[in-house]
Amino acid sequence: METENTPVNDTELETVQGHTEQEEKAFINSLDEDFDPTTATEQTNTKAMEVDAAAGIVFVGLMTLEQTMKGMVHPRFTFDPEQSEKVAYKVAPLIVKYGGNPPPWMAKYMDEIMAVAAIGMLSLSSYMQVRQLKAEDLAAARREQAKRAAEAANDDYSQEVA
Repeated sequence: METENTPVNDTELETVQGHTEQEEKAFINSLDEDFDPTTATEQTNTKAMEVDAAAGIVFVGLMTLEQTMKGMVHPRFTFDPEQSEKVAYKVAPLIVKYGGNPPPWMAKYMDEIMAVAAIGMLSLSSYMQVRQLKAEDLAAARREQAKRAAEAANDDYSQEVA
């Protein structure tokens, strides 16, 4: 009784397989006849190499930023290496996608973005300079206070000896 489950017409065939024979032929004809799995693998490898290269660029940028932060904020400042790697590999596809250029929606605002970045860097460096100058003033005041305390101690000792 196997014939009871066999489709009788195209409508039944479509119901059983989910598509018609015409759709299947159209799909097969739409496939790229020159598909070469080695080319696909090479393209995948090339894409991975591009992402790795872009991640390297991000790493260099992060190292530069880290050195800047060390000079401006604190000499022992460091980025977490794991977090840096995650950031690099999250940003890398964008660099590959846009070829190192900003996305089109952002390109029209690049002058404004660069102006804000320049003002921000000037403000940050000015703040750090003022902070450094205040620290130097405080250190000089402490040295002067220590010098006066030492002189006062010497004067007391001289009076006691005399």
